[in-house]
Amino acid sequence: MASRKRKATAAVPQARYDKSRFTSQEAWDRYTDNVLGRKILPKRNVQLYVTEFDEFRRELERRN
Repeated sequence: MASRKRKATAAVPQARYDKSRFTSQEAWDRYTDNVLGRKILPKRNVQLYVTEFDEFRRELERRN
């Protein structure tokens, strides 16, 4: 008696990206190319004198 083998069904390609976060594969590819390869810099403390760059200093303080 000849053995029967199951035919392999064509697998539906699974998306490699999270569909809840990205609208398309192209958006995921852009994200991986532009964001994942970068090193994130830690926060830096900035101390400015009261008379120096007053507008910039106030904005930094406003944003905490």
